[in-house]
Amino acid sequence: MMQPIRITGLYVGLWIALTLSAAARAVVSGDAPQAMLGIFFWAVVQGGGLWYARTREGAPPKTLVDGIALIGMGVCVLQLFLDGILQAMLSLLLWLQAARNPALTTRRDAYFALCISLALVVFGASEARSSAFVVLLAAYGLSALAVLVYCHQQAGLERELPAEAPAPGGDVKSFPLGHLVALSVGVFLVALSWYLLVPRPDPIHFAAVPTGGGDKYSREDWEREARTGTVPQRGPGSKSGRGSRPAKQESKADEPLDITRSNQRAPGVDPNAIVMYVQSDRPLYLRGRSFDRFENDRWSRSDTGTRKLLPQDDGKFRLSASGEGVKVEYLAHVVSLPGSVLPLSAHAVTLAAPASVIAAARDGAVFLPAPVEPGFHYGASSLLPEDQPRPVARDVPGDRSPYLQLPEEFSSRIGELAERVSASATSPLGKAVALETHLRSAYAYSFETVFTSQGVTPLEAFLFDTRRGHCEFFASAMAVMLRAIAIPSRVVHGYLAQNFNPVTGFYEVRAFDGHAWVEGYVDGTGWMTFEPTAAYPVPQREQQTGTTLFDLKTYTEGLSLQEALQGKISLTASVAALFRQLAEAWHALVFQLRSWFDAVAGWVGAHSLALAAGLAAISATGALAYRGRVRLLWLWARIVLFATPRAKIPLAAFRQLERVAGARRLGRLEGETVEEYLDRVERTYVELHAELRRIARAFNAARYGGETPSSAEADGVLRAFQTIGMRVNAG
Repeated sequence: MMQPIRITGLYVGLWIALTLSAAARAVVSGDAPQAMLGIFFWAVVQGGGLWYARTREGAPPKTLVDGIALIGMGVCVLQLFLDGILQAMLSLLLWLQAARNPALTTRRDAYFALCISLALVVFGASEARSSAFVVLLAAYGLSALAVLVYCHQQAGLERELPAEAPAPGGDVKSFPLGHLVALSVGVFLVALSWYLLVPRPDPIHFAAVPTGGGDKYSREDWEREARTGTVPQRGPGSKSGRGSRPAKQESKADEPLDITRSNQRAPGVDPNAIVMYVQSDRPLYLRGRSFDRFENDRWSRSDTGTRKLLPQDDGKFRLSASGEGVKVEYLAHVVSLPGSVLPLSAHAVTLAAPASVIAAARDGAVFLPAPVEPGFHYGASSLLPEDQPRPVARDVPGDRSPYLQLPEEFSSRIGELAERVSASATSPLGKAVALETHLRSAYAYSFETVFTSQGVTPLEAFLFDTRRGHCEFFASAMAVMLRAIAIPSRVVHGYLAQNFNPVTGFYEVRAFDGHAWVEGYVDGTGWMTFEPTAAYPVPQREQQTGTTLFDLKTYTEGLSLQEALQGKISLTASVAALFRQLAEAWHALVFQLRSWFDAVAGWVGAHSLALAAGLAAISATGALAYRGRVRLLWLWARIVLFATPRAKIPLAAFRQLERVAGARRLGRLEGETVEEYLDRVERTYVELHAELRRIARAFNAARYGGETPSSAEADGVLRAFQTIGMRVNAG
């Protein structure tokens, strides 16, 4: 029978857990004032209900419970229309728990409330993108641990009380706070060590399920073109239909790329601002648009045509015919992405997005019918080559001349440099790699060139004079050098998802990750990706399966490097140095442990016979100890009772009796009272009636009556235990 809860700490811990679960749901909204107001509201509502349950006897008024439930139902219906079914159901969970709180009096109620809070925290964790959320998770875990500890104490109290006994009045003494703090610190340190030092398994990804695009990402003329395969003719005053995009926005996707400017330092753009989160098992080069014509420091496109696509029966857009390769699936969550182009990895095969139609360019770029808005989610799959890590775009150029075009006043010095650097290579791929290596090793990355190069032709000066520039300089230099040695090339602009945050499990793509790189056409392979900018990593295939400590070191070092390139000094560099020292210390410890293990293995090999004999002796001793476990337990019980103060003798004697009798399969059953247990023992050992009754009376008087036994009573209990132990030990 479950007794009413009389442990105040359980209510306090449950209140903290419920408040933190409401906070976990609120903080993902992105609206800080609204989140704080919601947290305060639920702290008051949940706390008020729990306070009522703790301070009142009996069931709460039905009108109170029904009133809270009705309010929750009304809010749920309202949110169903405003925020969708998911937010409505989460609100309903909170309101139903608020309605149950005034009547929360048993462990079952506490466990149910803890499950409700866990569901809300799991939702918050699935939507959270900030590393600070881990602090909330840690606080919730510790509060839930406290609730479980107090529930365990409540369960012990229920086992000791008879089913028909009334619950003790007032507050029951809680588990000592100091012990709870020590337990929490120990659990936290173990969990932190496991989290930082144990290698993570491969991440689990769930496929994106697109929803209807509605009017936001729909266009009638695009859908008509996709169905009929014809391009609609529009007059000067015609409209494109519902969800249409103004002409200015349509032409924005075809703007040229000016290498003397950088989107990373555009007016009003914070280089550290996150533009999107990407969930993937490896770093990705996310392509936006490619450029093939270079004139007057500007890259432009000679082919701006697109084909319109409708989703297939499974709701996904088919971008290209699938081929051979390593399939990579990734999910993207947009925070603030300019334009209507969706960044995708090379050779994208499928796209799942909440749109009714899309436009796909020949180079693989994908456009939405309207500019991408914050909160847009999409998922895609691409194919990487099986034999090397560089991404490859599979579109085949019908005419290679646009990709070999050079400016009319192209400097012969650049062509001579390309010939000289690639002279030792024999294949087009080898020549391209030689140019990439030369640019990465002989030139420096600098943001300052964004400002000092305005209004001048920087390419020749970059290669032969300053030898410093931003990524557009590096990409442009390699592209024209490839063309100078008859290798088709193009410049690609997009984003590099490389900063993996192991706390959230997402790659954080920031404004300074807006990047330009090169694709060179290799016969028999396709448009292969090359990275000439030394500040960015060469394309790699490593999956994220390392330790969190190492990934945190890499993550913070990457952020501090970007800030240093921008001339900023921040706390990130100090955090990166701390993680670097921790990682180095851990690696040194692992190396030392391996050295010790090797030494131990050598010693074991040299003394294998002696160790085998010792192991056999230990096994034999263990077997004998198991056979004589009852006698050993009785001897240990006598030692414990000898060291126990006389005031605690009745309690200790009963506990030790449980252990000794348990070895004879007479252990105490769940929910069994003291009298019921001793009656069952007496049925086996009838001759011990007087001794068992003496221990029962003394235990009840000390445990529930608060009496302190006299010396004579304590001696009597010891004699009774001695008699019982000898009889049980004899079998």
